[in-house]
Amino acid sequence: MRLIHAHICWTEDTPFSEQHQDIYYNPDKGHLESDYVFYSGNNLEPLIQNKRPLHLHIGETGFGTGLNFICLWKRIRETNESRSLHFISTEKYPLNRSDLKKALSNWPELTDLTDQLVPQYPLNTSGFHHLYFDNNRIKLTLMFGDAAESYSRLNAKVDAWYLDGFAPSKNPDMWSPELFREIARLSKPGTTFSTFTSAGIVKRGLRDVGFDVRKQKGFGRKREMLVGTFVENTTPTPIEKPWFELPASEKPKEVTIIGGGLSGCSTALALAERGVKVTLIEQESQLATGGSGNPQGALYAKLPVKQTIQGELHLSGFLYSVNMLKRIDPAESFWSQCGVMQLATSDKELARQNNLIDQETYPQELVSLKSAEELSEIANTAVNFNGLFFPTAGWVSPRALCDHFVDHPNISVVQQQVNDLSFAEGLWQLATQSGELLSASHVVICNAEMANQFNQTDHLPLKTIRGQVSITQAKPANNKLNSVVCGDGYISPAQNQQYCFGATYDLQGKERNVTQEDHESNLEKLGKVLPEIHADVASESNDLQGRTAFRCSTPDYMPIVGPAPVQDQLIETFAQLRKDRKWRFENAKAEHHPNLYVNTGHGSKGLITCPISAELLASMICDEPLPLPKDVIDAINPARFIIKKLIKQTI
Repeated sequence: MRLIHAHICWTEDTPFSEQHQDIYYNPDKGHLESDYVFYSGNNLEPLIQNKRPLHLHIGETGFGTGLNFICLWKRIRETNESRSLHFISTEKYPLNRSDLKKALSNWPELTDLTDQLVPQYPLNTSGFHHLYFDNNRIKLTLMFGDAAESYSRLNAKVDAWYLDGFAPSKNPDMWSPELFREIARLSKPGTTFSTFTSAGIVKRGLRDVGFDVRKQKGFGRKREMLVGTFVENTTPTPIEKPWFELPASEKPKEVTIIGGGLSGCSTALALAERGVKVTLIEQESQLATGGSGNPQGALYAKLPVKQTIQGELHLSGFLYSVNMLKRIDPAESFWSQCGVMQLATSDKELARQNNLIDQETYPQELVSLKSAEELSEIANTAVNFNGLFFPTAGWVSPRALCDHFVDHPNISVVQQQVNDLSFAEGLWQLATQSGELLSASHVVICNAEMANQFNQTDHLPLKTIRGQVSITQAKPANNKLNSVVCGDGYISPAQNQQYCFGATYDLQGKERNVTQEDHESNLEKLGKVLPEIHADVASESNDLQGRTAFRCSTPDYMPIVGPAPVQDQLIETFAQLRKDRKWRFENAKAEHHPNLYVNTGHGSKGLITCPISAELLASMICDEPLPLPKDVIDAINPARFIIKKLIKQTI
């Protein structure tokens, strides 16, 4: 959901918030104040100088101009370039990109870092946004929205808090008991905090939730500021859904992944970039031979008018994938940010799109409504319908993306078919078709609809949806489509002088061969929306090639990502749900198969859900802050189907 931008007026080079009637920073010594209050106030120097592998997790309550993040990043570069930082911050009124750049231009010595931050700065949409710098060693998670609400959705353990933001007298809504409770929930014994303010509401609020609070000299003319250390949580938050609580984990040395499609390859890279050795097992002779193997796939998210959990996952995943692709392939060798059109081919869809724009749910930089004439100009060919245009979207070659993902020194690809899993003496034993027995401490199952072939996962309700794309040669004179067009099907701009279009969506289909009937269906959909392109393609219809694959989906069309539950024990522990879905379970714990995870069921949305799901799984496995909100993580938890059956009394 789109937020209200910060309303800023400028006094010379100093930004002033009209919402809070206060300046963002000390106009002369803002960077020095940040170092004094937050860096020194939290005594971060020893942590950063430490030569041990250490991921430093910093939480902040007001991102503002990003000055605190930039100053800490600079300190790490100067002190210990091997140190990893995950900086997590919130902002209810984000600056626009031009104001952010202007605000940070006051410090020329920070220009190198500012020039990296500004291009990645997120669109003005609520939720979690992830930015990566210095070869992914520096991570920034920006949660756009109310601070207390944002942190209530975060799963993390924070090492130190930067309690920043406008003064309590100017911004009383932020400095709330709810925020202090979330800060305590996300802290551990020894977690520190520092803040520029010495207001009583802050001092009492932090003491009430378990912090030892002390005063010390403030910066410059400020007489006092507060620092302190977390002792214990005096107001613990009860666990609302214990069946979704995640098992504890420590970063492993190696992980084995079953399945070499988008989910498996993206998971492999996410782990490999954390220094984990990965064995990727694929039964076929090459990667991405299943649902991930089409020549081109549309990279965009179909957005709901009003925010839903599914919509939030898709938007977060889309923004994450686009940012990732810009980072790993700036030359666009296996993708193109050419824009995507989502055409309104029915009155119902046109009304939905008009409503989406009228609600001002999303910023224009993300999506706007265009006439058929405007879309025709963008596409460089006649378009028959009005529709939405996503300028930052495009297409991706999934197989090329998978090949890029596994081109990493920490990833080894093994061609084997795994038939069975068993756990003995602290290790997983993987029985292969060749008779070889492989061992692994951690296993991630990513083999699409075959993910429920194992005893540990046979409860997963996976289904296949058949799809066929049509492929034809695009003669140079006719190679004129400039953007992806989605109607009842989709077509991408020609890649290697070939058009790829389709795809059929057959819930019952089992035919694995390419059929002429499906070619004709794809041609009919194409002719409905792009008459000129259709005329060119139809003239070559006898030369149509194609590809058939089966998308792996689930009953709720959400992926399955997370630890594998022990079905019988989960049923026994939470059996009371059959009688009372609101029963409060005390000290109940969800049991999971040790170090066994699942990542499957992405359907036709793999390009936007696989990379963010891979980051989620890698963060779970390595005990890092999780990149998605807790309610979204719950919605894709593998245990959800068992719990739903208990509530419906069908198990």
